[in-house]
Amino acid sequence: MTPLLALAPIMLAIALLVLKQSSWIAATAGVITACLAVVFFFPTPMSVLLTSGADYFPLILEVALILLFGMVLARLLEAAGSMREISAWVESAAPSRALGVALVVFGLVPFAESVTGFGIGVTIGVPVLRLLGCSLRQSAILGLLGLIAVPWGALGPGTTVAAALAGLGVDELGVATAWINAIPVLIVAASVILIMRPGLVSCLGIAAAAALMWTGILAASIVIGMAPAGIIGSLLVIAVMGALFIIRRRRTGFTRQLGIAVLPYATLTIGLLLARALQAALPSLLTQIVASPPFWLAVACLIAALTVVSRGTVITSAIRSWTPIGAGTAAFMLMGWIMTTSGMSTAIGSLVPAGLVLLTPWLTATGAVITGSNTGANSMFTGTIDAVATNSHASALPVVAAGNAAGSLAALAAPPRVAMSVQMAEPSTPASANDIGWVQGRALVVAGANALCLGIWIQFMA
Repeated sequence: MTPLLALAPIMLAIALLVLKQSSWIAATAGVITACLAVVFFFPTPMSVLLTSGADYFPLILEVALILLFGMVLARLLEAAGSMREISAWVESAAPSRALGVALVVFGLVPFAESVTGFGIGVTIGVPVLRLLGCSLRQSAILGLLGLIAVPWGALGPGTTVAAALAGLGVDELGVATAWINAIPVLIVAASVILIMRPGLVSCLGIAAAAALMWTGILAASIVIGMAPAGIIGSLLVIAVMGALFIIRRRRTGFTRQLGIAVLPYATLTIGLLLARALQAALPSLLTQIVASPPFWLAVACLIAALTVVSRGTVITSAIRSWTPIGAGTAAFMLMGWIMTTSGMSTAIGSLVPAGLVLLTPWLTATGAVITGSNTGANSMFTGTIDAVATNSHASALPVVAAGNAAGSLAALAAPPRVAMSVQMAEPSTPASANDIGWVQGRALVVAGANALCLGIWIQFMA
């Protein structure tokens, strides 16, 4: 009976999301239910809550600021026309449709997603794919497949949450997720090839782009750390493929407008890397703040704002859009902390038969499809996944990493994100239910195949 009571907050939140309630309402209801469960069924000493909260609550603030500045940056860049400049360069430089698709799926979309999050990469990639000559359905599903670097999206708040709830180092989990993310990358690369059906040379190009992104993220995770790894890995794809395109065309296509468009991204990337090196050399509270993702996202916002005339209106609009998202994410994180600290997640973990860790990726995958976020999915289920690993006498690191990778890719199958992708492919007309259904079905197949393969891997190979 106790494990079923522990499930109540999650089941209530899921039910409200299925009934089309906003994420902040569903998450708040989950928090209230979790608090009542702690009072009546899972009593926890106040000293334990205070000690744990002192470590965890600053993380909630950091994640909220990452989401805020990420959304502001995305809106400012949109208003400045920055992504139009970058998209136009990709469309003009790509020597073939298939190689252009590879650059978008493994470079442009993951880069934008790593910087800003929120599925912004899809809104950038889908129009470019249409310009490259892909059909509406192809553009929509390929744009969604570009969400292959979501563990590092918006500089990795979802991965940070998972690490905190499982008691793991964030960079440690980043490296483990980077290793196991080879499985999602293989699945996405195979999906791109099946959709495009290119010739042998283009097939090799797609595979090379996928391998380059995975290698770049892994190397950056090991050498630099989790937060900027997605930026660096996807930027490597853009740099290498872009250089090859330039060599082939014998002209760069670079303009002053393009330079202005990429300046906020360059400032964010370089500034974050230099600040992290400074923090490693001179650890202090000041260097910790300067090396934090929200700080450099804010700096990038300031630079982007210089090129926008109506910046006040844009920023106000972004803050209004962020409010329900930030509230929902914070509430999901709070619910996850309550359930983990009080032992509710451990009780839920006892429902999974000992030894069946192959089921754990399905938890976060389901959570991501419902919430549309790996942060929400990790907040809901990381404590349970950690408990299942403990009960199964398995190392928590690969099991949590697999759950992180599964939930991150499964976010592409969230219905609102699918509908957005289809609409972006043909913004002048209402999205067709048939097109949405076609893309939704294939997105779910990709998410399910990924969860299955990750589960088999950690069950028998990890």
